[in-house]
Amino acid sequence: MNRKIKFANRTAYILITLVSTLLFTQQYGISQTPEHNWNTISGKWDARTDNKSSYAIEAGSKTRNWGYSELINYNSLIMLQPLTGYSSIQYSIELLNPTATSETMLFFAAGDYRQFYAFKLTGNADKINRLLFTSSSIKDTTLPPSAKWNFAITELASKDIEMEYNKEYSVEIRVKKNTAKLYIDGKKVMTADAPDELTGGKIGFSNRNAIVKIASVKVYGGKTVLFEDDFSKDTIKRYRVTATKISKEEYQKQQKKGK
Repeated sequence: MNRKIKFANRTAYILITLVSTLLFTQQYGISQTPEHNWNTISGKWDARTDNKSSYAIEAGSKTRNWGYSELINYNSLIMLQPLTGYSSIQYSIELLNPTATSETMLFFAAGDYRQFYAFKLTGNADKINRLLFTSSSIKDTTLPPSAKWNFAITELASKDIEMEYNKEYSVEIRVKKNTAKLYIDGKKVMTADAPDELTGGKIGFSNRNAIVKIASVKVYGGKTVLFEDDFSKDTIKRYRVTATKISKEEYQKQQKKGK
């Protein structure tokens, strides 16, 4: 994107490049490396270790509706490489310091960044009080991935729940064919069906208006561990924004191309 930045006595023409998130992953194939298991889609994700445990944390809380995907509209972390044949996804989660209506998506079976299923926790400033099972799909597959608002969020199931902030919970998502079950602290809280198979794809986490901590991720296919990460090492891939100074003529040329 281009930006014209005005200073006191002059105008600088800057080409801002985001070495981007998941937007063009399907086309260009961001590959997994031995030191990275996760890709930062948006937000301020970090791997930390304290005197109790290691965990991933998103402490930015604030979000912006970019319009390319619900995952980009939230602060999201996604597995770099998809898995196949999984039956159980397990981890612990803690939500802290809500600033408004908090929303947290525990997503899985993700392919394109606009195609996934998720158990979604929502709450007010006092407690988490609603659970939904949702899907995200592409509206028009003929449009490029950069098209804005070309996705649809569908609510497939919902119910009231009671969960607290500033408390760690164990989470398990069990999937079999097109059925997903969510367990919290060993108790089944929802069973929901999807129109698609749910046993493959990427998994991840999204949130807004609260700090989220994730720890001890394990994915099973039957009794076999397909993936695990305790975040004792920094396995989160991050991207940076770079700015390059360009001439006024080049800035104007690129602005015309964008129209």
